[in-house]
Amino acid sequence: MSNMTTVCFLLALIGCISGQFTPQEQFDVTRRGRSKRISCTVDTSVDLSKTPIHWYRQRRGEALQRILYFAAGASKATESESVRFNGGKKGSTFSVTISDHLLLFVIAYHIVDNEKVFSSGTRLYVSDGNMKTPEVSVYPISNQQPNHKRVLMCQARNMFPDIVKFTWKAENERGENVELKDEEMLEQRDEDNKITSMLIVDKQKDINTFTCSVKHVSSDEDKKLSIPKDALDDPVPVVTCPTPKQKAQQEKEEHKKEDDKEEKEKLGHDGFELSRSLYLFSVTYVILLVKNILYFCTVSVLLYKRNTANKKILRNVAQ
Repeated sequence: MSNMTTVCFLLALIGCISGQFTPQEQFDVTRRGRSKRISCTVDTSVDLSKTPIHWYRQRRGEALQRILYFAAGASKATESESVRFNGGKKGSTFSVTISDHLLLFVIAYHIVDNEKVFSSGTRLYVSDGNMKTPEVSVYPISNQQPNHKRVLMCQARNMFPDIVKFTWKAENERGENVELKDEEMLEQRDEDNKITSMLIVDKQKDINTFTCSVKHVSSDEDKKLSIPKDALDDPVPVVTCPTPKQKAQQEKEEHKKEDDKEEKEKLGHDGFELSRSLYLFSVTYVILLVKNILYFCTVSVLLYKRNTANKKILRNVAQ
């Protein structure tokens, strides 16, 4: 990655497991030479007067390392001896400022009942500024299945860096938002700089209008595309996997087609050979016939000349 370096994963020991952290931004980006502040918010159910907050970083290929912490009830952070960071606190929101020369993955945690609870963490990317906005496409990819479900697809490709965040929204005919569950969404990353988000839609939500939003670090505005209602009525057919019986039948038909093709090719080849043999036979026969005619004509001429000469000799003898 010449133009981009993975910088930091920030973890606060509280939220990922117990829900006591508001989820952090999955990723963030900054340009080389600039600082970046990353924050996380602790749930109001956590008593901060009794709960310390620790910030950790993780560089690529290395273990987690604590960079600073807020003691229970403290308003200022205590820095680690080995590294220096700037920490801040406003209400229940804690932040850490990362200098341009510190490359890490940052995460926070706290302790509940003697157990460490981690936040979701933020992955920070440092870029030289050579960013490329993704090309986004949306369309349905399957007909309605026997379980009355369809699959809608939102695809982002040809972007740099290759990190995007998909958000699906659904509106009913009255323009009201319809709740979508996380288990209805799937995401797939391909090797050719392509990321695809799929939304599984059941029969009850099929009449809604669906919008896919794609967030990329190259722009402050999300790309939003809606799937037209008529596209849902006439979706692109999906290719399903054949059953073992269908697969065996297909293989049998393919073998039969190959055998028929080989037989036709063989018949065509044999017919060509036969035609060529007949042609050669005809040419040979004509040549022999012409030779016989020429031979007959030559012999006839010689006999005629011979008879004429004999007649002249006999006449001379008689005289």
